[in-house]
Amino acid sequence: IRAFIAAEVVPVYDEWFAAGQAPRDFYLKLGELGVFGIEVDEEYGGAGIDSHKYEAVIYEETARAGVSFGGSGVHTLLGLPYIKMLATDEQKKRWLPKFATGEEMWALAMTEPGTGSDVAGMKTTAKLSEDGTHYVLNGAKTFITGGVHADRV
Repeated sequence: IRAFIAAEVVPVYDEWFAAGQAPRDFYLKLGELGVFGIEVDEEYGGAGIDSHKYEAVIYEETARAGVSFGGSGVHTLLGLPYIKMLATDEQKKRWLPKFATGEEMWALAMTEPGTGSDVAGMKTTAKLSEDGTHYVLNGAKTFITGGVHADRV
């Protein structure tokens, strides 16, 4: 990871910082490196490691170099646990392989105007449609970290 940071991040980090984001293709490189698949079960294309210690090493190495991975922690640390705990097997088969490769990026839409990140104060609702085929979302979200690149929120 240290060599990857030195080769792929440090030389272009000032450009990313000025732009306010890392380019989308960078996340594919993180996927190729295996960063996004660390905690994804092997059957869905990941390493199947149930520990945040590798995430800690990644954060230590980016801090050591004075850079960041452009909010990729939202993808792995906030998005993944919900899918691992709550998704059906069919949903996991459909979503997790693309998650692990970085082909799809995820964000968590928690923050709302007026309530911030107070989950108990959220006003957004999800109601099953009358015909039972889909959910209808009503509400507003703001400051969605990683939202600019998110395929799934």
